[in-house]
Amino acid sequence: MTLSWGQTLLVVLVVAVVLLVAGLIVILARATGSQADSGSVVRSWIAISLVFGLVMFTAFTFAVNDPSLRSALIGGLTASVGSAIAYYFSAKSSDQARQDLLSATVGVEPVPDLAGLNETEAAAALGKTSLKLEVDPASPTGPGLRIDQQNPQPGTQSPKGSSVIVRFAP
Repeated sequence: MTLSWGQTLLVVLVVAVVLLVAGLIVILARATGSQADSGSVVRSWIAISLVFGLVMFTAFTFAVNDPSLRSALIGGLTASVGSAIAYYFSAKSSDQARQDLLSATVGVEPVPDLAGLNETEAAAALGKTSLKLEVDPASPTGPGLRIDQQNPQPGTQSPKGSSVIVRFAP
């Protein structure tokens, strides 16, 4: 199906009016809302603008007579929608929300305290978890050395299967 230029311009006009109405809603919300809410309202307006912009782009793709070009444009539209969604949710989420997402997908566990242990003892302590022991290449090595630094810090949550980097003190 191919739209005529008149139909395409009508769709674009409708989308532009809806975008302006969304802008007015944002202006009214900022004028009547608290200052703390303005960030979420602006982010929501940006999301709405992206969606309506992509709808406008879709209307223009149906005005193209070449089916292969139209397919390429629709593919670009699909990628753009994915990017817009990723932007919206990444901008909206805090570090805690990202950590929650990581916890839900991979799983996390607490990092044990390895301070004062030698390499064998540290490997045994981490052997009870899914975490791996990794020695900092700049760390001194040799028998009798004890761990004085580790990353991540003890008690923090770390993704399952990740490494705990340790540094020995002479």
